[in-house]
Amino acid sequence: MTIYLTLDTSERSLLGVARESEDGTIEELARELSEDARHHVENLTPMVARVLEAAGVERPDVVVVGTGPASFTGLRSGLMTARALAWAWGVPIVGVSSLEVMALAACEAGADEVVACIDARRRELFYLRGRALGTEDVEVLEDACIISPSELPEGLAERPATLAVQRDDLYPEYLANAQVYHCEPATMARLACSRMRRAEAGESIELGTEPQYLRRPDIHGQPA
Repeated sequence: MTIYLTLDTSERSLLGVARESEDGTIEELARELSEDARHHVENLTPMVARVLEAAGVERPDVVVVGTGPASFTGLRSGLMTARALAWAWGVPIVGVSSLEVMALAACEAGADEVVACIDARRRELFYLRGRALGTEDVEVLEDACIISPSELPEGLAERPATLAVQRDDLYPEYLANAQVYHCEPATMARLACSRMRRAEAGESIELGTEPQYLRRPDIHGQPA
C-alpha cells in the first residue's frame, strides 16, 4: 500500500491524499480545495496538515505536485511547498503536468481526445491537446502553449474534442460547452504511478518538478 500527497496550484489550491492498494487500485482518502488564488503561501501548509489528519496519515510515501502551466506566483508556491515537504519527510517527489492531469480526468469520464485549458490571465489560455493512452495515462498530441480563447471554437470545429477547464465561468462566450475537471488527488496519483512505471521500464519520461511558466513573470510585479 502506497500513500500519495497530491498538490496542485495551477488554478486554485487543491490538495489531497490518495492510497494505492496492493491490487493497484487508487482511491482518494481526503481532499481540500481553496478558492483563494492570491494567498497560496499562507494557505498551503495548513491545508496539508488538514488533509493528512482527515486521511488519518502521518506522512505520505510519495509527494505528487502539479507543474503547471500556471501563473508564476501560485505555481512557485506550490512547487516550493511540495519540495520542502518531500525533503523534510525524506520521500520521493514526482511532477506531473496539470493540463495532462485534467486531460486524464476527462478520459476517465469517457472522453477520447481532450483539449485542456487553464486561465493564463491577460485574455489568454494555457492549452494542451491529448488523448487517452490506456486507462491511466494520456498521450500529448499538441504540447502546452498559450492561445487566445477566440481561437478555440474554430480549432474544435476542425478537430472535435472534449473541452476540459477548471472553472465553469472561464470565457463562456468561447468555451460554452466546456466541462469542469480539477486535478483530483486520485487522478494525479494515477498519472504519477503510470509515469513512474513507464520510467522504470526504460522509457524517457519526465518526472521532475521544473515549473511550466510558458512566459516570463511581469517585471513590474503586476498580478499574473
